[in-house]
Amino acid sequence: MDPANRTYTVAMPWYERADFYELWALSADDHDVPRDYERWHSEACRVMHEHLAAGRAIQFIRIKPAEYLQWLGGAPNTAAMRLTYVETLASGIGAQLPTRLPSPHREDA
Repeated sequence: MDPANRTYTVAMPWYERADFYELWALSADDHDVPRDYERWHSEACRVMHEHLAAGRAIQFIRIKPAEYLQWLGGAPNTAAMRLTYVETLASGIGAQLPTRLPSPHREDA
């Protein structure tokens, strides 16, 4: 693998069982997300193994509902927003500012 041509580390969202169900219930695009944690977990593991087989490292980002919903600031809970959130945390911004992450939907961000 040539790290200059592909991302070497992949940030993957990760959910605890209870968090998964809480976030799913609040999802604006629940038709795109499996309703069942076991199904989501199985698919996430499949994707994880594909990345590992391609020589990529994985950074797991646990999505905690309270912190994520605060970051959303009223924006819809969609797959695109969850990806943006995970990428923000993976970039290191989240480690420095866990209670005030930049959100594209807040004017004070």
